[in-house]
Amino acid sequence: MRTLRQAAGLSRAQLALIAGVSPETVRNAETGSRSPSARVVRALARALGVPVGELMPPQGAPTLRVLRQRTGLTQRQTAEVIGVSAGMVSKVEAGMYGVRSVARWASAYGVGVKTWTKAWKAGRERRRAEAEKGRRT
Repeated sequence: MRTLRQAAGLSRAQLALIAGVSPETVRNAETGSRSPSARVVRALARALGVPVGELMPPQGAPTLRVLRQRTGLTQRQTAEVIGVSAGMVSKVEAGMYGVRSVARWASAYGVGVKTWTKAWKAGRERRRAEAEKGRRT
């Protein structure tokens, strides 16, 4: 994102002002220290004049959250598309729950069943790793 911002000739403060976010939010998004919300990603993409997907860094196995952010939808919006609660989307993205209608979920995330399943497993593994880390400390 830094490259896109610099190519547009904008400082972090200028991009933040145009996107309606704080300069700290821009810095966090650029450095990867915090993952921006779908709303912030949409605002930054709009301010930079690029598709939302262009702001998402390539990853080996993205999580469902990353896939959803690429669509530019919030958990609530995704839940409306699928016909479930936002809480359910949150729990599925965290790998806490599985789903019966994988095809319907994959469609809402804009990917195929195989990609969606791989992302769901990545989220579940991340949750397990965090739980294991917490148990050791």
